[in-house]
Amino acid sequence: MALLPFKKLTLIASSRDEETLLTLLSRSGSVEITYTAEIENCTKGDALSRSEVIAAEMAELSFCLDFWRAEKIKLDKELKKKKTDKLTVDLDPPDACYDKKAYRDNPTLTYSPKKTSLLEKVRGGKPEIAFDEFDRIGAEHEDIKAVQRRLREISAKETELKSENARLVSLADQLSYYQKCDLAFDAYGAGRFAERAVGLVPADQLAAADLSDLPNLYVEEIDSRQRITTLFVAYPIEEREAVVERLSAIGFSKCSFTFPMTAAEKLSEIAARREDIAREEIKLAVEAASYIDDFEQKFLILYDYYRVEKEKAAAIDSTVRTSTSFILTAWVPAHLAEATEQALMDSGVTYYSLYEDPAEGEKCPTLAKNNPVVTPYEGITNMYSAPAPTEIDPNPFVAFFYFLFFGMMVSDAAYGILLALAGFGLYALKKPKKGEGHLLLIIGMGGISTFIWGVMFGGYFGEELISPVLFSPMNEPLKMLILSVALGFFQILFGMGISFVAKCKDKKPLAAVFGEGSWFVLFIGLGLFVASGMVDGFGALKLPALIVLGVGVAGVLVGGAMGKKGVKGKVLGAFGNVYNVTGFMSDILSYCRLFGLGLATGVVGMVVNLIAGILRDLIPIVGYLLYVVILVVGHVFNIAINTLGAYVHDSRLQYVEFFSRFYTGGGHIFKPMGSDLKYIHLISKGGKDL
Repeated sequence: MALLPFKKLTLIASSRDEETLLTLLSRSGSVEITYTAEIENCTKGDALSRSEVIAAEMAELSFCLDFWRAEKIKLDKELKKKKTDKLTVDLDPPDACYDKKAYRDNPTLTYSPKKTSLLEKVRGGKPEIAFDEFDRIGAEHEDIKAVQRRLREISAKETELKSENARLVSLADQLSYYQKCDLAFDAYGAGRFAERAVGLVPADQLAAADLSDLPNLYVEEIDSRQRITTLFVAYPIEEREAVVERLSAIGFSKCSFTFPMTAAEKLSEIAARREDIAREEIKLAVEAASYIDDFEQKFLILYDYYRVEKEKAAAIDSTVRTSTSFILTAWVPAHLAEATEQALMDSGVTYYSLYEDPAEGEKCPTLAKNNPVVTPYEGITNMYSAPAPTEIDPNPFVAFFYFLFFGMMVSDAAYGILLALAGFGLYALKKPKKGEGHLLLIIGMGGISTFIWGVMFGGYFGEELISPVLFSPMNEPLKMLILSVALGFFQILFGMGISFVAKCKDKKPLAAVFGEGSWFVLFIGLGLFVASGMVDGFGALKLPALIVLGVGVAGVLVGGAMGKKGVKGKVLGAFGNVYNVTGFMSDILSYCRLFGLGLATGVVGMVVNLIAGILRDLIPIVGYLLYVVILVVGHVFNIAINTLGAYVHDSRLQYVEFFSRFYTGGGHIFKPMGSDLKYIHLISKGGKDL
C-alpha cells in the first residue's frame, strides 16, 4: 500500500515508424507522454494541422450525437402528446434520403422508444469494444460520413422550417387584430371618388381624439384588444391629405397587408401550413432517429478513436526531431517498464530506449497501489488533491477514519444494513469496469460502519429495540460529545504522527522533534497534569507533569524559532507557534459534527415513528395505510439526507482537520496515453481491460 515509483522513458526511433510506435504506446496503458527537453540542432514536433482536422471531426460527431438526443426528446414528447407508443411516417423521395435502396424497399419509417429493462438501466456503463473493431471503424467510416451529411441536411431543413414557423407565428399575431374584418386586404385602397383603409390606433388616443371637423370622414371600430383598436376609415379622395395628417397625429397605423383574402382566411391558411411544418419536422426527426440503432455505437467508437488520435497528435507536439528521427519522453510505472520494453521489442521496429529514475526535484505522476478495501477511498483523497509522488500515501489512513466517522454520523443499525445492501447490491448488478463504481463501495462499507455503530448505540429505525453495547446517545448525549471530541483528538494526533515520520524519512529529525515531537510532549504533560488533579492516587504526578509540560512548551518555542531570521523573527515565530494551540482547540471542536449528525439521525427517526403512530391511532383503517407510507417515506428520507450529510462532513474532516497536519498534495494522477475515452471501454483480444 504505497505510491508506486516511476521510470522516465526516452525513446528514439525513425520518423517513418512514429505512427506505429505511438499506436503501440497508446494501447499499452503504461505510458504518459511528457515534454521532451530541447536538444541542439533538433526541432520541436508540430502536429497543429493534424490536431485541427481531428478537432473538426470530433465537433461534427458531437453535433450529431447531440442532435440525436434532441430529436429523441422531441419524438418522445410527440408520443406523449398523441398518447401512442409509436410514430409512422412516409419518407421523402429517395434522392433526399441517406439510403436510397432502403427507401425503395420500405418508403415508411416507424419510431418507438427503445425499451430498457430496469436491470439494464442499473448496469449502464460503457460498451466493451475490441481493438479490431476500433481500428476498422477508425479506418473505414464512409457510411458514418454519409449519415453525418444527411443529419446536417435534416438539421438545416429543420432550422429552415423553424424560421418559417416563427415568421408565421409573427404574421398570425399581426393578422389577429384584423380577424373581424369582412373584406379581403386587397379590397382596401383608393377608388375614383373615395379611399377606404383599415389600421391600428392606440385606444386611449382614439378616445381622446376630436374628429368632428372632418364631417366626411367615416370611422368604425372593428375590434379592440390589448389597448389597441382596429379601425376602419373611409373618406373622399380630395380630403385625403387632411385626413391622413389627422389620423397620423392620433397614432393611426395603416395596414400594409395586400393579401387577396380576409384575415380569417389567411389565419386559416397559416394554421394549415404550421400543421404541415409540424408534420415535416416529425418526419425529419423520425428519419434522423432511424439511424440510431445502426450508427449510434459507431459514432461513439469513432469519437473515442479521434480522442486517441488527438492524444497522439499531442504526443507529436511534445517530441523533438531531426529530419529522419524523433525523440519522445514518457513516464512509465516502474513495475510496467519491463512489459513496455517487451511490447516495443515485439513491434519489430528499430529503436533505442532508456529507462531512468526521476532526477532530483523532477515531478513525476502519482499512481497509488492499495488493497480492494482502501482503493475506493482514493477518490476521496483525489477530490482534495492527488498525493505528491514523494510523500506518504494518505489513502489507507483516509480509508480507516472515513469508515469510522461515516458510521458514527448515521449510527443506526437498520439503516446500516439497508446502506450495505444498496451499495454492494448495486455494485454487483452494475458490474463496473476497473476503476469505476467506487462510490457504491464507499456507501456499502459506510453501511457496515453504520451497522456497527448502530449496535453500539442501540439505534434501530430510530428506536432502541436492543440495549446498546456502549450507551444511547439520546439518553446520554454528554458521552456522545466526549467520544466525538476524543476521536477527533486522536485523528489530529495521528496526522501529526504521520508528519513526524515523513520528516524523519526526509532526513529532517530536528524539524520532527521540535515540531510534532514537542507538541506530543506538551499534550502528554497536559494530560498528566489534568489526571493528577482529577484522579485519586495521581497527585504525586503533578510535579513530573509540570516538568514534562515545561519541556513540551520549550520544544514548541524552539520549533517556532527554527528557520526564522533575526532575533525579532525568532521571538515572533516562537510565541506564534505557541499561539497555534487555539488552532488545535478549533479543529477539535469541529469534530462535534460527529455528535450533531449522529444525534440528528436518531431524533428524525424517532419523530417519523411518532407521527406515523399518532396517525395510525387517530384515523381508523386509513390510519394504518398512512402509518406505512409515513414510515417508508420518512425513513428513506432520513437515510438519504443523513447519508449525504455524512459523505460531505466526513470529507470535510479529512480535508481540513486531518490533511492540514501532514498532507502536501499537489500531484497529478497518472493518465496513460489512450485511456481518456468518453464513450467506450477498450479491451484486448483476450478480454483484458486497458
